[in-house]
Amino acid sequence: MTEQIRRKVGRPRWHEEAKKSYSIKATETGWQGLKRLAARSGLSLSEYIESLGRTGTLPD
Repeated sequence: MTEQIRRKVGRPRWHEEAKKSYSIKATETGWQGLKRLAARSGLSLSEYIESLGRTGTLPD
């Protein structure tokens, strides 16, 4: 039998790496601000932070 690599069903990957879960600490005000900035950019908070980490600039 051949072994198959299984991917989770859901959104397609944007990057070659699989995402992992991490945790951060932030104030409520800071967290809500990040969520608001991500929403204005049309991105999820995860995608917003990913873009910031990869490019070093805040997404528009």
